[in-house]
This record gives sequence, C-alpha cells and structure tokens, in this order.
Amino acid sequence: MPPPPGSIEDQIQQLTRRLAEFESRLAAVEQGAPRPSVAAASVESPPPASIAAALDPLGALTNLGRSLIILGGAFLLRALTEAGTWSPILGVSMGLLYALTWLTTSSRAAAGGHRLRAIFDGGTALIIGFPLIVEATLKFGLFTPTTAALALGAFTACVLLSASHGRLPSLAWLAGLGGLATGLTLMVRMGAVAPFSFYFTGLGVGTLWLGYLREWRGLRWPTGAVAAFAALGVTVRAVVQPPADPATLAWASQGFLLVTYLGSIAIRTLVRGRQVIVFEMAQTVLVLVVGLGGAIAVVHAVDADGLWLGAAIIGLGAAAYAVSFQFLARHAPGALNFYFYSSLALIFVMAGTWTALHGPARGMALTGIGIALAVAWSRSLRATLGAHTAIALVAASEAAGLVSLGFAVFMGELPSATLSQWPALVTFGVVLAISGSRLTACRGTALSAVDAPGLTLGLVAAVGLAGLVTLAAVAIAGALSLPVSGDMLTTIRTAALSMVVVGCARLARTGRFSAMGWLAYPLLAAAGLKLVLIDVRYSRASTLFAALAFYGAALVLVPRLRKLTE
Repeated sequence: MPPPPGSIEDQIQQLTRRLAEFESRLAAVEQGAPRPSVAAASVESPPPASIAAALDPLGALTNLGRSLIILGGAFLLRALTEAGTWSPILGVSMGLLYALTWLTTSSRAAAGGHRLRAIFDGGTALIIGFPLIVEATLKFGLFTPTTAALALGAFTACVLLSASHGRLPSLAWLAGLGGLATGLTLMVRMGAVAPFSFYFTGLGVGTLWLGYLREWRGLRWPTGAVAAFAALGVTVRAVVQPPADPATLAWASQGFLLVTYLGSIAIRTLVRGRQVIVFEMAQTVLVLVVGLGGAIAVVHAVDADGLWLGAAIIGLGAAAYAVSFQFLARHAPGALNFYFYSSLALIFVMAGTWTALHGPARGMALTGIGIALAVAWSRSLRATLGAHTAIALVAASEAAGLVSLGFAVFMGELPSATLSQWPALVTFGVVLAISGSRLTACRGTALSAVDAPGLTLGLVAAVGLAGLVTLAAVAIAGALSLPVSGDMLTTIRTAALSMVVVGCARLARTGRFSAMGWLAYPLLAAAGLKLVLIDVRYSRASTLFAALAFYGAALVLVPRLRKLTE
C-alpha cells in the first residue's frame, strides 16, 4: 500500500527532487549549458514514483482489494438494516454517510498525489451511493420523487466537486454517467418526470462548468442532451389531454433549463470575455427548441393568455440585442459573439411578439421592430442586421396579410377590398420605403450575399404591389357594376403582374430600388409559368387574348428597359 499523504517518504522525495533541480541549474550556469525547460523542471509535474504507481498492476490489485473491503462494510450496514437492528431511515443515512466518508478519503488521496487510490475510493463511493438512493426510494419508500431528486442531486454534486478538486476526470465521468443512469431509472420507475428534469438540468450545467474550469469537454454533451430530453418530457405531459402535469410545472422546468444554460453561457462570454464555442451554439439551439418552443406550446395547449410570457421573451430579446451591440462596438466585424447574441435576440423578439399579440397588433408590432432594426442597420452597416430587418418585415407582412395578398396574384380566393386591409397597406408602405432606400441598393454589377436583404424586401414589395393592383382593379370593376368572372380575374392577375415586372425592369439601375430591378427576369419567369399553368387552362379565348397581350408586351419591354438602364 502506498504511504499515506504527507508521510516522511513523500517529504524526502520532494526534497530530493528540489535538490536535484538546484544542482542541475547550478551545473548549467557553471558549464554554460542551456537551462532545463520549465515544464521538465516544474515541481508540479507528477513524480516518476507516482507515474510508476499508477501503472503498477500490484498497486491496482491492492486498491481493488481495499475497495472490496469497503464494499463489505456497506453490505454490513445493509444487513443490519434488513435485520431490523435500526430503522430503514437510519440505515440509509448511515450508508450515505459511509459513502461520503470514502469520497473524502478520495479527495485527500488526490491531494497527496495518489491518483489511483483516489479513483478507486471515489468509484467505490459511487457504487455505494447511487444504488442506495434507488433502494431507499423504490424498496423502502423513504423518498418521494422530489426528495429522491434532491438526494441524488446533492450526492452527485459532492462527487463532481471532489473530482474537480482532485482533478480526476475519470471520476467525473463515472459520476455523470452514473447520475444519468440512476436518474433515468428513478424517473421511469416512479413515473415522475418533472423533479428529475430539474436534476438533469443541474447535472448538465454542472458538467458544463467542469468543461469551462477544468477543460473536461466531453461529459457536457450527453448530460446536456438528457437535460433537454427530460424537459421535453415534462412539456409533453403538460400538453396531453388530460394533462399529466400542470402547466406551471412545465413552465418552471423549461424556464430553469433556459436560465441556467443561457445564463452560464452569458457569464462565460460576457464576464469572462470568451468566444462562443460549438457546444454552446448547439446546446442553445436545443434549449430554445425545448424550452422556448415548449413554453409556447403549453400556452396554446391550456389556452392561456400569452401576453406576459411574450413580454418576458421580448425583454430577453431586447437584452440580447443590447449585449450584441456591445460586441459590435468592441470587436472587429465578423465577431462570432455578435452573430450569436444578435441571432438569439431575433429569435426571442420574433417568438415573444408572436406569443403576446394577435391580429393587426401583431403585424404592426413586427413592422415597428423591422423599422427599429432598419435604423440599427443604417447606423452600423452590418449585413447581419440587414438580414434581421428582412426577416422581421417578412414576418410582419405575413401577420398583416400582405403575403396572402401577394399570393392572391397567382391563385386562390381574392380578399375583399375593405378597411380591414389597412395593416397590409401600412406594412407595404414600410417595405416599399426601405426597398427604395440606399440601404438595400445593389452596388455592384453582380449580386452578392450582402444584397440578400434588399432582394428579399424587393420581392415582398413587388409581389405585394401586384396584389394591391389586382385588388384595386377588382374593386373598380365592382364599383362600375361590372361582373368579374373567374377567367377574367385570372387575366387581371396576369396583367397586374406583367405591369409590375415592367416597372421593376425600369428600376434596374444603380441606386434606389435597384434590388427590385434585379427581380425583373425572375418575376417575368413566374408570370410566364402562371400563364401556362393557369391562364391557358382556365381562361376563355377572349380573356386569354388579353392575358397573352399583356405578357407579350412585358416580354418585349423588359429586355429593352434593362438594356437602357445598364
């Protein structure tokens, strides 16, 4: 058996190493030889004796025998409990205290450099503690699901802290995987998901910080996945009919998942000034889908008012945008943290607005968000904010009815021309104004990725304009008491789209509205496809004549106008 920590042998070995180091440096000075490297001479490097002990089969057998003796003591405590010598609760308490005792010896052994002994003692403590919690819960009925999750969390935390203090990654892996197995066993056997969802989230965040502080990066992947899986289970139980868990419990589980993971990532990237890493991006996506998406799903399932939840989510989005602008000011363009936090902010703002508001209010709110993002885009000239502006205004167009109006140019029932269409008109005006600004202008002779926001807004504006022209033509025909049959409506749609295409071709120049000019040929192709698939099939000869005339005129004018503007 290796000598205990702090023994005379250890002190002699340490003094010997320091004396050898001193002599080697003195000889180097006297002979002019290069100085030994710091890594080779560092007293923190494990001594050869410790390495040999870790690889010594005899030492492994000795520690294995010691672990078996420790396990024998645990079975003695169990025998006394089963014999009725003391109550089950006292027996379980003694067993957990016994496991923690050997966890303490593991920490002391690691501090003394006896890593093999530390791993064996810690592993033995796990073998005692995890099954004891399961047995106390399922056999003796001492723990409810909540208290079982608390006991499991406390024991796992002690082991992970011991592993971190002793720098024993293998013990941390044993604790993490053992905690996952024990928690899943209790969750399935007891049929209670919510308490263990909190446990799995705590375990996942704990291993996340082990990765931050100790560079133990692998364990956070399985624990993070199980944490999200457990929160998803609580969500499913809350949305089924009849619900197995109350909505408040599901929101608590989802909120705990969101706050702990996103808070930890924020502390690392903001307080500690680090760049976001692959795991953080992947786990954020998973947490948003399960946590944020699950919370919204529960709101709809229980028919609750989503105003407060949506407002809270919008607040998180505003905070994330504020954080991203801090990175914008301090770091060079293209900083990964800016993309991460700005994308997170956009998701929060969109989801929160969609949850909190309905009808015209939703469309107007999203339009306002698009305007605010356009202002930020104009001040920073970041293409990312341009993409955010386009996404917000496309969402606003859908919520306000502008997208439905645009689709009415091609097929389907035409919406009525009433005052209820005012949200679509307001959003169209904003989209058209931004499309005509210098922000969305295509500045080169060839398109690039930075032109995508302008092209997107230009497409929404062009198709929306065609829809408004179609709606206005039908309204005028109705005011003049002219009947509008199905084939006539098809021809009106083709005529409106053809006129918009010609207008886009006229705008194909450098400067304002140039993005819409690039859309002339794609829209011309779409109009031709509509003519072939719909007009030819459903129109009469008289109306088809007019449709062909309008489209033919567009075919003639578009190339000429494009040539004039080049």
